[in-house]
This record gives sequence, structure tokens and C-alpha cells, in this order.
Amino acid sequence: MKRNLPSISVSVKLHIVIKSPLDSLYRSDYNYDMITIREAREDELLKAGELWSDFMRFNGRFDNSFAIKEKAKDIFSKEMLEKFPANDYRLAVADDGGKLVGFCFSYISRKPKYFKIQRFGFIGDLYVTPTHRRQGVGKDLVKDAMNFFAKHRVSQIELLVAVKNDTAIKFWESYGFNQLLTWMYKRI
Repeated sequence: MKRNLPSISVSVKLHIVIKSPLDSLYRSDYNYDMITIREAREDELLKAGELWSDFMRFNGRFDNSFAIKEKAKDIFSKEMLEKFPANDYRLAVADDGGKLVGFCFSYISRKPKYFKIQRFGFIGDLYVTPTHRRQGVGKDLVKDAMNFFAKHRVSQIELLVAVKNDTAIKFWESYGFNQLLTWMYKRI
């Protein structure tokens, strides 16, 4: 859903997120006064857990390997609380007037010592509620993650996508991500 909004100057656009390689992808037709991308507060971790549970149910449409326990949102929230706040983890949220409508969980990880690339950024989860999709919210959450990774000076970012989620694959490819591996499984 496009919104007809007045023009926004570049200086206003940049007040939300530190300049990043994605600035050229910035949407000028999006109302940034309504949705703010920011780090989650400790008191919002349970709500972030609810969004994460919605995300896993969404992924469950592609494969039942994403099935979650009844109290999964509480477990997720507890894990986030254990990491909160941490310099090498970031849980960004999309706040629409006090209502969380999306999140992105990013962190710095390490590869085994025999690889040239040691430290890398990892986007663990990105989710936007169905009512807020295709409005630039996901893009801004990605920009936030990119800024987090730039601050930590990583040279590579990795993530996982459900192989049957063509929409998500196209989304990530639009940001220059390439397929690296195919993660396979077998039930026994």
C-alpha cells in the first residue's frame, strides 16, 4: 500500500539510521514519522518473543521443522534477556506508535580458525507483521542491521532462508545476498 506523503529532505531521512551502503535504496514515499526502527527495550522482549513465534508459525507453512513448543515465545524472550544488552548482539524493533510490528535479530559470530574470514555478521531472524509488509519496514530493519555490522567492521554477512520461501529469497537477493549453501536434513 503506497502512501502519498510530502517530500522528505535527505537530512530528515538520515536522522533515523546512520549512513550505510543501503542509503541508495531509501524509499522517499514512506512515512517514517509513524514507524521507528530502534533497539528493543528490556520490557519489550516478551512482545518480541510473540513476534518471533508468529515468524516461526509463518515458516511452518514451508516445513514442519519450524514447529515450536507451546512456551517458545517465553524461551526466546529469556534467551534475548540473557544477551541483553550485549555489544555483539542487536535486537532491533519496528515501533508503530507504541506497537511492535517487526524485528531483526543480528549478531557477530566467528568461523573456525582455518577460514580467512574469522568474524562475520549473522542475521538470525527478520520478521514484519503481515499488515506492515511491503511498506519499507523490512528494508529499514535490514539497514539497521547493516549499520550494526558496519560498526563492528565485519566483511561478510550471512543468514538462513527457508528454501521454499521464494518471497524471502528474492527479498534478500535484492540486497545483494547470494546463495552459499543448501542446508539439508533427514528425519530418522
